Amino acid sequence: MHLTKIIAPILVTVSSLAFSASDNESDCLKHIGGGYGDVQCYQALRISLTKENARIYKIVSKSVPRGNSRARLFDKYMTSQSHAEKFCELQRDAGTKLEKSPEGTMYPAIYESCLYEVGKAQNSFLKNPLEMSQW
Repeated sequence: MHLTKIIAPILVTVSSLAFSASDNESDCLKHIGGGYGDVQCYQALRISLTKENARIYKIVSKSVPRGNSRARLFDKYMTSQSHAEKFCELQRDAGTKLEKSPEGTMYPAIYESCLYEVGKAQNSFLKNPLEMSQW
């Protein structure tokens, strides 16, 4: 019983840190330390970035004149970024001699961190055409 009282506040703290962030430099990143809270932090940030990136993509896409070949190139960029996420499995599965192990891996934080970094790079890229499209 006493142990439950000690653990419960820790879980609440980790959980609130992971989901309270709305920007890429979230407070939860300051508390990365190798636990399940890392997974929650990276996952929450990744989901937030994915939504923001989709929003930016829509705005920029609408600013491209109809028939412009750059629209197709922009679409290819977005597709390539989605494909890049697949390569995060290599980091996750390195500890299993690269055997595919989506459910049983001991390294979900590595995978989520990689997905977050891909999304972060995409977000950084997308912000430039967004700013320029609004001039």
